[in-house]
Amino acid sequence: MNPMAIKSILPGLILCGILAFSAQALSNLPILKGHFPVGAVMLAILLGTATRQFIPIGTSMEPGIRFAFKRVLRLGVAGLGFSLTFHDIEAVGFRGLLLDTALITGTYFFALALRRWMDLGKDLPWLIATGTAICGASAVVAANSVLKAKDEEVAFSVATVTLFGTFSMFLFPLIAHLGGIPVPIYGAWAGSSIHEVAQVIGATMNVSPKALDFATILKLTRVAFLLPVLIFLEILLLKEGQKLISNKTSRAEHFPWFVVGFAALVIVNSVHLISPALTVQLQHVDTWLLALSMAALGLETHLGRVLSVGRSAMLAGFWLWIFVSLWGLALSVVLFGHSFQGI
Repeated sequence: MNPMAIKSILPGLILCGILAFSAQALSNLPILKGHFPVGAVMLAILLGTATRQFIPIGTSMEPGIRFAFKRVLRLGVAGLGFSLTFHDIEAVGFRGLLLDTALITGTYFFALALRRWMDLGKDLPWLIATGTAICGASAVVAANSVLKAKDEEVAFSVATVTLFGTFSMFLFPLIAHLGGIPVPIYGAWAGSSIHEVAQVIGATMNVSPKALDFATILKLTRVAFLLPVLIFLEILLLKEGQKLISNKTSRAEHFPWFVVGFAALVIVNSVHLISPALTVQLQHVDTWLLALSMAALGLETHLGRVLSVGRSAMLAGFWLWIFVSLWGLALSVVLFGHSFQGI
């Protein structure tokens, strides 16, 4: 990165850093620790969202905010590998892969039904379904590299996916506590059903380390499905008589390489290449990176844009959100229902 690029991202990064430190300080207050244990990650999102709505954010801040939300988040997600070992992944194993496969397949079949029922056009259902099933707004953009939908359809899809994923981030932990959902079931449910990687982390990090582990593995497995999903969309275009738009280069560009970094760090952690003391310190650093990127997520949330989404897109996103939440919970109970304690 050249000096000019570094200079352009510094203002936004500094703002995100201030919000992340503020969130960590607030999370350590006795009143919050004792009565409202929301954690630094969730507080960073709330602070970022409030800042965006009530304080004017200059255009000079935008490059750094986007950098934090995209690059720093990926680094933070990869760093979660320091908290996992092969033994943890084995606990999810084939059942986790089966859960994600059934969830994603079911989502696309439901999107096809919505497409016919609601007359949503040819692209909108697939954009929202991809964002819902894979990894939120970034998956919508990746799907559009194949579909080449109208700009407003992409904007509607991103806003819809962001809105309902945010609902899940706050609603799922509440349901888990009120319903006494067992930790592995909750981790599987959150990891298989919540839209964005960041939202999954926000919904599980403060609930239970085990829930975070389960959810992280399942969510990153969903993210890894992005490449075959893009190929599926290309095949769909061909079957519908449309021109093949994407190519191998564009698919490679959209491959979630941070998943590879996550896997590499799991290997490092599993074979004990670094000392336990250093591992703990790296986990603390990773938590701060995640808080910084969560602050950026909040700063990227324009409530006005989200609320101005078209009615059809909003309804499609709502029904897909309901389907994924219920289908994901049902699959999680069936596949992980033998597991132990409640939250």
